[in-house]
Amino acid sequence: MKNIFVVNTPFHLLTAFILQKSHFKKDDNYLVLIRPSGYEQWHCSKNIKYMASKECGYKEVYYLINFLSRINKKESYRNQVKKIRNIIGCLSADNIFVGNDLDPKNQLFIASLEFNKFNRFEDGLYSYYNKNRYRPLGKVLFDKIKMNLQRKLYGIKGKITINTLVDGNHKDAISDYMYKPNLLQRYSPNTIEITKDNIQTAISELVNKKILYPKLKSLSAIYFSQPLVERKELSIEDELKCLKDIIMLLNNNFELLYKPHPHDNKNKIKFFKEKIPSLKIFNSMRPAELSYGIEKNLKIVFSYQSTALMYVDKFASHSIKSISLSDYNKIYIHPKYKEILMNSGVIFPKNMTELKKVIY
Repeated sequence: MKNIFVVNTPFHLLTAFILQKSHFKKDDNYLVLIRPSGYEQWHCSKNIKYMASKECGYKEVYYLINFLSRINKKESYRNQVKKIRNIIGCLSADNIFVGNDLDPKNQLFIASLEFNKFNRFEDGLYSYYNKNRYRPLGKVLFDKIKMNLQRKLYGIKGKITINTLVDGNHKDAISDYMYKPNLLQRYSPNTIEITKDNIQTAISELVNKKILYPKLKSLSAIYFSQPLVERKELSIEDELKCLKDIIMLLNNNFELLYKPHPHDNKNKIKFFKEKIPSLKIFNSMRPAELSYGIEKNLKIVFSYQSTALMYVDKFASHSIKSISLSDYNKIYIHPKYKEILMNSGVIFPKNMTELKKVIY
């Protein structure tokens, strides 16, 4: 069998790597990087560089960094599609996998190769429930017309259905490869679990090749930032107070590492460093989930409703406490997402007393 894995993010890349090392280890697998987020920084991580290369087992890796993007001014969109059809279409692949089935460039890529069906692999917390994320009807209809027009203009012959409503809603998806399929709260034609054994098989390869190794020298806790201040859901003063509360409770027993979010404002991080000089900024491109499997000194992770909280128990080789600060800082989280996170083992302390009890 021949399989094509379409990747847009480091999280997608990790999941595709795990799948090609487990469920599809006997197949010929091909990797396609379509306008990957933060790609200019991927070279900073040995793990990401390896997982995005032929060296890790793919028969070929195709770098479509500016596929159907205005940045690519050298080739017309029509010529880009023709080249894709000639180079990747000639593989005559049996299956194609994507993490996000709402993304226009992913759908147009699938249609360019004339696939009528495809497989999904999960896209994090928000791919488990999606009814609250439906796009406005006007945008749904406008984008559907736009994408159908693009198919004609670009010479795309594939007849696959166009999804412009919400991620995880494509009518032509035939399966979902999930880390926790038992928690899925949307329709799926067929769910397949990515097991802990599947994960450990992939992580073992990274360890054995000395690509993945521990970096934390002392007992540590990681604070996975989310752009709540930027979205006006939390004041910068309240987030600062929360960080100070955590540091006080850790009481030098653990080092607190602040992991910036890609959408964090740089001035916010600078403000925190000025107010808390001891705060260590943890600028690692390595997917959080890989840290769980290798960092024996990592004991606690904090965030709000980040996907990073959700898979601690699936990836960790030791006990790590997963703590959401949503209740603590009175941040609204949709009941369905809170239910999914709680069923994943995430703890929601409401006050200082509960937070201290959870930490210790």
